[in-house]
Amino acid sequence: MLPVWIRPWLLAALLCYCIFGVYWYLMVGYAHGWQEDERLTLATTLAEPIGWDSLEATAAGDDALLSVESRGRDPEAEACASDGPCRERCQADGRVATGPDRPVLNCLASPPQTDKNEAEQRIDRLMRQRHPLGLSYLLRSDGRKVTTIARLQGEVQAMRCGANGRCYLLAQLPDVDDRTVFVSDDFGHHWRLAAQGVLEKAYVPRIVGVDGDRIWVDGFKRVFLSSDGGRHWRVLADEQRLMAYRPELTSESLYDDKNSDHFDWYMDDAGMLHAVAGGRYQRAPDSVMIQVDAASGEIVSATKYDGAFTDIENGPGGQLFGVYRSNLPERYTLYRIRGEERQPLRATGSERMGSLVANSRWLMLDIGRNDGEHRALSRDGGQTWQAMDTIRVRDRDVFDPTGAGLLRFGYTDRSEYYPYYWIRP
Repeated sequence: MLPVWIRPWLLAALLCYCIFGVYWYLMVGYAHGWQEDERLTLATTLAEPIGWDSLEATAAGDDALLSVESRGRDPEAEACASDGPCRERCQADGRVATGPDRPVLNCLASPPQTDKNEAEQRIDRLMRQRHPLGLSYLLRSDGRKVTTIARLQGEVQAMRCGANGRCYLLAQLPDVDDRTVFVSDDFGHHWRLAAQGVLEKAYVPRIVGVDGDRIWVDGFKRVFLSSDGGRHWRVLADEQRLMAYRPELTSESLYDDKNSDHFDWYMDDAGMLHAVAGGRYQRAPDSVMIQVDAASGEIVSATKYDGAFTDIENGPGGQLFGVYRSNLPERYTLYRIRGEERQPLRATGSERMGSLVANSRWLMLDIGRNDGEHRALSRDGGQTWQAMDTIRVRDRDVFDPTGAGLLRFGYTDRSEYYPYYWIRP
């Protein structure tokens, strides 16, 4: 017989266990699964080796544009990048039509005139020879099929499209200093050259927003703006000015690191820029968010948070969503961020809220830990949620930005053609 005094405690423990079991069954054990589509194969081979960890995707209307790097050799692309008849043809037309012929975008750009005897230029050439740029492929997905549509001798560093069909591609080309900007007016079906030798010191550029002729790029410690379709650029805002705006807010939120960006930049659907310090990489226990007018670069406001925005993404309609983790006590909340407003959409309390995936159709979150870990999917901008099985994302995977699902590339067989398939929620 159990002692009388222990029976209430035993009943309480049993009740808690039952409540947890019901919760786990409803939220995890009863989670919806993923459906794998039929395996397909790319119609063209890719020069090996392929760096699948470089796979990136951006929405282009109803399609998605993808880029992936190769360390292989393509004699035709190399010839077109240096000098060849392809340059005369495509520069006469002023644009390149992508398609199954996989044209080389380098033909639109012309390497600058150099002096072989100039010391600084000799050093630059030696550095490029020691660290040569590889080959990049541009692919298009319609949610059912993936095709290789273009090549680039060099590195695709950033790519993004706006709602009206205007797309921008930022590239690092061999023998061309700084960045080269390509632009499309029809969601990437045709490309033309906007500028080359621009965006100096934007070492790892990221396109923050696109609005017709206006494009915002997050460069190293500054945000650049072009108002004429990528031809000319100016610094819209830099970290030095942000840190001087309210120094008492930013002093504890930043690393004392001169070699890293202190702020991550985002744009919401109202056209407001948000500079976030101490967030994505959890550099500090707190974080600061500064609002900047996207047209003038004027600082609008600054707010300090006792916690961190660990993940921020643009979702349906260009809306901005952020996962916030408070410090003491540790709590997780998903917010919609617009201007100076923060609208809470989902709170999980102390239950961990992990990475956020957002695209034009849905939002998805990692929820929980260990046996209770699952994904939560929302198709209505965060108003209602559906529990999903956990799915692991690999180097050869990318979430289709149009909402078609997870696009997974496999390994080549004897045919040397890469297989791929979608895993759909």
